Amino acid sequence: MAEMQQECTEEAQPTTAIVVLGEAMIFKPQAHVISITLLYREQFREALEHMAEPDSLEIMHIVVKSNDLNDLYDPDAIIEFVPCLKDGAEMIVHVLVGENQTSSDEDGEVVRMSLVGAGLRLQSEVMGEDGSRMLTATKPGGLDDVEEGEEEEEEGDDDRNE
Repeated sequence: MAEMQQECTEEAQPTTAIVVLGEAMIFKPQAHVISITLLYREQFREALEHMAEPDSLEIMHIVVKSNDLNDLYDPDAIIEFVPCLKDGAEMIVHVLVGENQTSSDEDGEVVRMSLVGAGLRLQSEVMGEDGSRMLTATKPGGLDDVEEGEEEEEEGDDDRNE
């Protein structure tokens, strides 16, 4: 009975995190969302250190203006966030642009390499009509990985049966 009461009184762990680098946007989150605005590159690596539990996040957004990418986005910090993601969770990096600007191919390359270098699987890279860029990657081990593994096993069984 005491265990049941303890479970009911504990707050639900947030499953979404949004890290805004610089002044890319103002965001007022709901209670179940972790929202952090960082103004210095040095803060990025430890952004979730005391905010998220291991394997607790289903999705993480990182939002940065293209002209702040080199100053605020630390590609080597992405690996620090991976333990907070559940298996199969998404990490989405939004590279926003200002008026009369576009996100360069170099911006995309920096973000792409940081996601892959952290062990995430790049799923998509979408260019917005306004020139912004959105890169989505997933942490291995989700349901899609299990289904792919089962399909590969079935294909292997078919090859052996012939």
